[in-house]
Amino acid sequence: MGGFEELGRRLDKLAEGIKTTTQSGVEKTAREAKDWRGKLDELGDKIKKTTQEGIERFATETKGFSQIARFRSQIRQREKEIENMFEQIGEKTYELHLQKKIGHPELKKMGAKITRLKKDIKAKELEIQSLRGKKPQVR
Repeated sequence: MGGFEELGRRLDKLAEGIKTTTQSGVEKTAREAKDWRGKLDELGDKIKKTTQEGIERFATETKGFSQIARFRSQIRQREKEIENMFEQIGEKTYELHLQKKIGHPELKKMGAKITRLKKDIKAKELEIQSLRGKKPQVR
């Protein structure tokens, strides 16, 4: 039976070698999986950060565009008010001319309002230039 004992020892040694190799492979695979998990977490963090920065930039630019649109709307409204005031000045001036009352305080009041509206338009145009990052243009 000497041959069977030798065969049994060789099988035991082979089984021990397979067990050791398998254990080593499992440990190596676990380390590699942990390394990959870390790399994937790092990649996920980078993607998240980049996405957040993009969203913040988009939100900032969108806010700037909406502010510009709002200022332009306000400018158009002020310009219409000025046109209306000029029409009223013309009508009032003509009425006063007919009544020989040029220099009436109402003319001064209307002129002051037009001046205020023009200053408001100028301020809003400067805000638009500021939001665009350009140097203000002098009118």
